[in-house]
Amino acid sequence: MVPDSNGSRPDRSDDDAPKADGGAAGFDEARLYTVVRNAVKDALLDVVGTLLLVGVAFVLVVAGVQAVLWGLSPGTITIGVVAVAFGLYLAAAALELVPPVRDWL
Repeated sequence: MVPDSNGSRPDRSDDDAPKADGGAAGFDEARLYTVVRNAVKDALLDVVGTLLLVGVAFVLVVAGVQAVLWGLSPGTITIGVVAVAFGLYLAAAALELVPPVRDWL
């Protein structure tokens, strides 16, 4: 007679079989659902936040370039250069290409 896959005793059920992890119970599906749901929610909020920051950075760069090209005074050109620099930094920080300012301090 060939023994069952769950051990040498044919009357033994899968629930009675020793666990490979030392007898610990399996994971709780409700807890796993909550963890996965929170992780997905967090990831989606990160994506939306990154897209919004890149959009704001794009507007700053465009406004800064227009101020540099069409500026009549040195003050307007300076403001345009600062807006372009900040917009580029904001986009790079949102995409995690450079560390945020809070890590510098």
